[in-house]
Amino acid sequence: MNIKPAIVLEQGRRPYMEDAYFLDLDFGKKIRLRSQLWRGKEWIFGGVYDGHNGKEAAEYAANNLHKKFLKILLGGAEIKDAFVKTYQEISDELRYQDAGTCAANFFVKDKKIYVANVGDARILTISRSGFHQLTIDHRLDNLDERERIQAMGGEIEYPYAARDGQGLMPTRTLGDEYFKPIGIIATPDINEYIVSDNDIYLIAATDGLFDVMTNEEVLEVSQKFDNPNDVAQTLKAQVLQNREGGDNLTIIVLGLQ
Repeated sequence: MNIKPAIVLEQGRRPYMEDAYFLDLDFGKKIRLRSQLWRGKEWIFGGVYDGHNGKEAAEYAANNLHKKFLKILLGGAEIKDAFVKTYQEISDELRYQDAGTCAANFFVKDKKIYVANVGDARILTISRSGFHQLTIDHRLDNLDERERIQAMGGEIEYPYAARDGQGLMPTRTLGDEYFKPIGIIATPDINEYIVSDNDIYLIAATDGLFDVMTNEEVLEVSQKFDNPNDVAQTLKAQVLQNREGGDNLTIIVLGLQ
């Protein structure tokens, strides 16, 4: 794959910025060069983080999650187990902060994309014929998520899961220790996808994009352009100018051709 990236990171109309991101197109190179097992393999790791109640949790995840994932993975863990353990450890490390973050991460290895997410940031692949949503949105309109919150005694004040009058829209996050007793968990959904010759882009974005544009609309924009930067800038213009989106906006577009 000839990976070409483009990134949008915009505060938008919010009075403060709570999004963050990470992208490494040669993930863990220095460490892997010391190991005959991992040498020469193409690894890419990235993620978008949508914080709430401050920027601290999103920034902490952006600065640390990939390091922990790499250490656990090179320690011999399977990719799925590495994601699960990493998410839980990052969430535990945030327990003393009154903040949390959604996360959507991708790990590209040997033409296969592995994804993990908590919350409502989303990852898509775009092909010439359509799209695949690789992540699962964790909100109350997901019946499984709603039932877990209710079973744990959480109050439903749609679209928020609430505890003693305080509410949270995403039903899985990193951090948010206050909401753990009502079922706000850090366990990610995990998926994998084999990249085909028909795939042209991978798009990871916070809900600043997907609350304003549907997957189908993102597909329509993406198929018009031959490079990731045009895709990213057009999506940005659609959200912040044409549709007056009010949230922070973070988009990573990777060209897969």
